[in-house]
Amino acid sequence: MTDRLELMGLDIALDWGRGGGFFEDAELRSALTGGATGTRDIRTVGRVDAIEQALVNRLKTRRGELEPLGHPDYGSRHHDLIGEPNVERTRNLIKLYVLQALRQEARIERVLAVAVSADHNPPRETVRIVLTLKLIGVQVPLNLVVPFSLEDPA
Repeated sequence: MTDRLELMGLDIALDWGRGGGFFEDAELRSALTGGATGTRDIRTVGRVDAIEQALVNRLKTRRGELEPLGHPDYGSRHHDLIGEPNVERTRNLIKLYVLQALRQEARIERVLAVAVSADHNPPRETVRIVLTLKLIGVQVPLNLVVPFSLEDPA
């Protein structure tokens, strides 16, 4: 079990600006170290927290965005749907592209569920991507909600 949990890795910890599961505007998380001297250092996350952060980063990254760094297949294609109407067809494509991105993640044993839903009725530009994942070596499924806006930022 320890080897499997170590598979999750270690990463620099991020603080998400809005919190509450809204994954936007990430900043590096720091912590006081050094006892009484009170120096600041970058925090890290490991195990399930590391994979959760890695999955969010993968889904928030447009596929091909990291090609100049040698990672042409990293990320998700659902960003290609920005500007499309928030209708069932678009939400189904988002689901397909998210599943394709998750297939690249070796730390996922099985995708238990993926749902893409409109936050409002009638649908506005924002959808919620709700994931339930079985991670390798972890008994409790990981539940993750990633909002995504179809609104063109231009």
